[in-house]
Amino acid sequence: MQNGARFFAYSTWVVMISLGIVIFSHQFFQFMYSSLAIAITIIAGFGFLYFNLTHAAIKRFIKKVPAPTNLHIFLGLLIFLPPAGWIMVTNQPFNQFDLLLLLFLILGIVTGTIYGNRSGIKARYEYIQKLKEYQQRSELR
Repeated sequence: MQNGARFFAYSTWVVMISLGIVIFSHQFFQFMYSSLAIAITIIAGFGFLYFNLTHAAIKRFIKKVPAPTNLHIFLGLLIFLPPAGWIMVTNQPFNQFDLLLLLFLILGIVTGTIYGNRSGIKARYEYIQKLKEYQQRSELR
């Protein structure tokens, strides 16, 4: 594996940030039971937060990968595991709000993985083009 060190670095910071987000946001889960509007806001915000994290992490990872790879899927799984485990362990009387929270978490991470990969491929193409231009300019000197 030629980019194993990069994957290890990305996986460690992604897991730590993912766990940090769920630990910080867990205090807001108790407000979900007060009204449906608050529950939808919290659940949608949680999904959007994890969409942004996944999109940014995978875009950064794919941008400088030397060859096309499917490791971004495993990176998305590593983002999913800490909050899913936290939700399942801490919310023992598992109810419909927790299931909805997990559904939005899955939705946010899957869409973040897909769109992060697409954005990363575009960014990698632009990065390679800039690198080629730089090499051509340095050869002319």
